[in-house]
Amino acid sequence: MTTILIIEDDYRLRKNLTELLREEGYETEAAENGAIGLGKAKNIIPDLIISDVLMPEMDGFEVLEELLKDQETADIPFIFLTAKVEKENLRRGMNLGADDYLFKPFGIDELLDAVKMRLKKKELNDYKTLALREQLTAKIPHELRTPLVPILGYAEMIETEEDPVVIKDMVKIIGYSSKILHKRIEKFLIYKDLCVKEKGKNFLFNKQDKTRISSNLVCNYLLSIQEDLNARERTKINLQPQTLCISDWHLQTVVTELIENGLKFSGGNSNISLEGFTKDDSYFITVKDNGRGMSKHEIKAITAFNKFGEDKLSEHGLGLGLAIVKKIAELHGGSFNINSEKGNSTTCEVSLPVESKDYKIFEAN
Repeated sequence: MTTILIIEDDYRLRKNLTELLREEGYETEAAENGAIGLGKAKNIIPDLIISDVLMPEMDGFEVLEELLKDQETADIPFIFLTAKVEKENLRRGMNLGADDYLFKPFGIDELLDAVKMRLKKKELNDYKTLALREQLTAKIPHELRTPLVPILGYAEMIETEEDPVVIKDMVKIIGYSSKILHKRIEKFLIYKDLCVKEKGKNFLFNKQDKTRISSNLVCNYLLSIQEDLNARERTKINLQPQTLCISDWHLQTVVTELIENGLKFSGGNSNISLEGFTKDDSYFITVKDNGRGMSKHEIKAITAFNKFGEDKLSEHGLGLGLAIVKKIAELHGGSFNINSEKGNSTTCEVSLPVESKDYKIFEAN
């Protein structure tokens, strides 16, 4: 049965909400202040929390902040009850990730509609989580086994091989396969971390995270891409320097994943282009390749582990690259778009927030 936790210091309202929701078939728990409510939330892990904003001991904002720190409670839908319509309160709640606000006095239908909507959204998120878990179970063993086989095989062969030239070649293959295996594991961990932050409604944007993008910085990023792609020689860079509201590490992840994807799927050894420009309060990074293009269906299917054209292309990997880019962009308040036609080039575009004048600049090396 669906459990709803009500945190409200007004006894009459708390009692009325409890009785109303029970009549609708929900199991309910109640708490008279934020401190008690927080304890109950961590103990029972409810499907939904309805909480007043202003309360003794601990207010509703503080309750939500504490719940977001715990992975077990970070994704519980949260509805605030408030008598105040101050913009500051609204902004604080929305920044924390509150799912909805109900302003006192509110009607029964308004309350029940909000409850049903948030529970339906939670059910959809739970379904997506289950689907992701099934994809992980099905694909990760194969994707990790592929580079692991030559590592184990050649390591065993080295023990009996006497020719130093052959041994040197074997070591090179082991080293190359190890890098592939390491990168796939890293991608999985990155994506898993982003999913946790997304479920917890935690934006990655931090006022302290500042990175100045430039051609030199991007050239440094290219050094981390596999050497066999000739990334530096094949990437034509044309961008305007700008300070972005993103950490150096997240920016590097976005740029390298976009470039690596473009290089892999460009025809032969054709070049790709990377451009960067500022428009209003956003900075746009575009990468255009000269590959086979993508259909509308393939573009729509860019989610974790859904590689496109897998039956026609020989590239391996978890297919997480563009999914990671999309999540980083959205968790920073930006966006990710793909423009392409089957048989023609593909352009990936990411937007990220630019620095406001009030913040200090962090210049990445």
